[in-house]
Amino acid sequence: MRKRSTLTLLLSLPCGALWGRPAERERVRVVLGEWAPMLGAGLPRYGVVAQLIEEVFASADIAVDFEFRPWQRAYAQVRSGQSHASALWGRTPEREAVCDFSDIIFSDDLVLFFRKDKPLAWDGKVEHLAALRGITIGLPLGSAKAEPLAQAERRGELRFEASGDELSNLHKLLVGRFDAVDLSRTIGSQLLLQRFSAAERELIGHTPSYQQWHYRMIFSRKAPDHARHLALFDQGLKRLKANGRYQELMARLPRDPAR
Repeated sequence: MRKRSTLTLLLSLPCGALWGRPAERERVRVVLGEWAPMLGAGLPRYGVVAQLIEEVFASADIAVDFEFRPWQRAYAQVRSGQSHASALWGRTPEREAVCDFSDIIFSDDLVLFFRKDKPLAWDGKVEHLAALRGITIGLPLGSAKAEPLAQAERRGELRFEASGDELSNLHKLLVGRFDAVDLSRTIGSQLLLQRFSAAERELIGHTPSYQQWHYRMIFSRKAPDHARHLALFDQGLKRLKANGRYQELMARLPRDPAR
């Protein structure tokens, strides 16, 4: 009986048997917190920063599965390795001890928001911190205390109260629960613009910037391939900055109208 040629045999095989099934695309799990207008479950494509993260990983042929959690839960998931990464976070010694940080994604000024009828006479300079003596500052749960205010708290000159999120803290400021609220200027200004009446906005002011804060991705050291994922993310972010796509996306972020 004549044997079929190798070519005839190969052509008779199903494509899947010849070439194998297409490899599944690699995926990473990224947990996010609500931080409009940067990030939000109800925002188009989960916000500009989430879109940026998705495009950065896509440039390395990696798909992203996003989920939203309260900030403390998000951080816990990264620490434990349940999620590969999270955004956005500032560097602190505590976080650096358990997570790796990406290059900078976004930078903004930190300010203290206050009621204008109870103004803070502080110019944002470290040498004039005495102007804040005795006040209580609201801070969102899961947020880090930036220097130099953390040092002032350790000296007993002021105190922080961690409570709720940025929006609820601004409401508490309005009703007198806090003397000030520590926030990114862009985030605080946009919340006031979008979620408060004109009359309420007129009651709120903010200090000059006391520090610029840099926001990054954190990567779990317990997740598989975390070092490779971090390197690929930083390389992709660098490419997007070089080709102008990063600037195009970040230009969509609203800015403080008072600037």
